[in-house]
Amino acid sequence: MLYILLCLCCQFSFGQLFPTKGENIDFISTFGNESEKQWGDDDYIQVIFFIIPKQYQQPVFIKVFDPGTEGQHDLQTLPPWNTKTNYSVYGGIGAFTNPDARNHTPTGNFRSGNQLISLTFGEQPNLDNKWYTLGSFNPKEGEYFPTYDGYIFKVIIEGVAGDDGNLYRFFLSQSAEENIPIPGSNAFTYKFSFRLKNEGANTAH
Repeated sequence: MLYILLCLCCQFSFGQLFPTKGENIDFISTFGNESEKQWGDDDYIQVIFFIIPKQYQQPVFIKVFDPGTEGQHDLQTLPPWNTKTNYSVYGGIGAFTNPDARNHTPTGNFRSGNQLISLTFGEQPNLDNKWYTLGSFNPKEGEYFPTYDGYIFKVIIEGVAGDDGNLYRFFLSQSAEENIPIPGSNAFTYKFSFRLKNEGANTAH
């Protein structure tokens, strides 16, 4: 059975993989906007931020593992598979500093900043259990935030149709082909839903 937990704090992930292995969470979970909220996704939207250190000046790539909704990891609530998920990346002024972007509930102008890319995935058998690369991006396309001394990109994931659960994860990479960490980069969010492991002895952090 699938259990979804909503994390309502500012969750920093000190590394390139999100969620990290140390959190003991395999997948973020976003359901289609026609699904019942009893599955645990209360708004069908996730907002995740990636920080690129100011001194890093090479292209960056935001990679999504298993972006479509069908196959080994995803949850079908009722046949047939019918869910579509949109991934959009934002940078520029206001992408992070606009207060609506940091709300626990995505309302108002949470899509603030400049949209750099927007892609929608449905049934994607060719991408099941595989990585898909968003970008490249110039780090300076993000919003510079002095407190973190780096450029911030915002990724919004939204279940735009259907009632199935899409399970996926991210990797912030130096390369489009390989998962190569960017030294000093981090990821964080103010709320996300995720799948707990089936084994009762496991604890998510």
